[in-house]
Amino acid sequence: MKTGSLILIAVILPAASINMACNRDSKSCNYPYVSDNMKMPLEAFRPGGGSSGMVQISDTQYLTVYDLKRFEEGPRMGLVTVNSLELIISPLDVTGWDETGISSDLESICAIPGREGEYLLAESGAWQDNTGRIFHVTVDTTLLKATVLGVMEIPALKPNDIGLVGDQYEAITCIPANTDSVIIVLGERGGSEVYPTGIIRWGIADLKSHAFNFTESGLSGINVTAPGSWNQDIHRHITDFYIDKTGALWSAGCEDVGDMGPFYSVIYKVGILNKRNPDSPIDTSIDCLTYKIIDGFKIEALSGPAAGINSTHCFGTEDEIYGGVWRPIKITQ
Repeated sequence: MKTGSLILIAVILPAASINMACNRDSKSCNYPYVSDNMKMPLEAFRPGGGSSGMVQISDTQYLTVYDLKRFEEGPRMGLVTVNSLELIISPLDVTGWDETGISSDLESICAIPGREGEYLLAESGAWQDNTGRIFHVTVDTTLLKATVLGVMEIPALKPNDIGLVGDQYEAITCIPANTDSVIIVLGERGGSEVYPTGIIRWGIADLKSHAFNFTESGLSGINVTAPGSWNQDIHRHITDFYIDKTGALWSAGCEDVGDMGPFYSVIYKVGILNKRNPDSPIDTSIDCLTYKIIDGFKIEALSGPAAGINSTHCFGTEDEIYGGVWRPIKITQ
């Protein structure tokens, strides 16, 4: 990435303490900062950069998704641009939704390796008789437009219904398989009766036919427990994925006690890519997870650093009635 000075109008948070999963007694740091969007209505587009999923597309730009339900109006995608003066959030116009209609509860986004301008957007899962979907889109950032090229169905293991929490996929990433297919890795958030911990699952997706099936090993998946000094037994272990330049897979987890908070989140290294083994594409057999606690925010989006900022990651929040923010952060391993 290019380097240079960068000044943000948005407040940059002070560094939090670094903890290791083998020593969970370290204190978290508290951020008293209150978002400018504190009184913004939930249905409004969040100018502070908050989102439910994020992927970096250049040194200074990120695509985001928003978890509006089917019956809610508003943008489903956004473009975050970090320049030398300000943080610019631009909504994208998405066209070409399938016959089942506009997206509902988009929770994650990833770039398709080797296909410039193409991305996958994932809903959280099935609701009643409706199957959760993954949208294959192409994006024109100059025109601020996205077009749906095809739709895949997420295999429904435990559907959601009134009073019943089932599949809740909040993270997605892609690994190349061959010319016309990819390995899709999904992160079940956990924190429910049916899924107490997070689960990493994967399957093969055909980018021509848009068929998507979990592999046998991918269906079983890998259980993931987020590190941290949690205030509640019930919390979300996976809320987004980010793969850094070394091939390390990072995740975020969060605690949500209600729309007014208080919130608590952690960013942690969960494993490394294992591209040579499609039956087990993520290796989580590491001795000790590096993690950082971010108290007071509900992190749902995670990605890499913007050029010119001394950071290793960035995150987006979904802070319910308080809106949301985008922030850079440095995690020293």
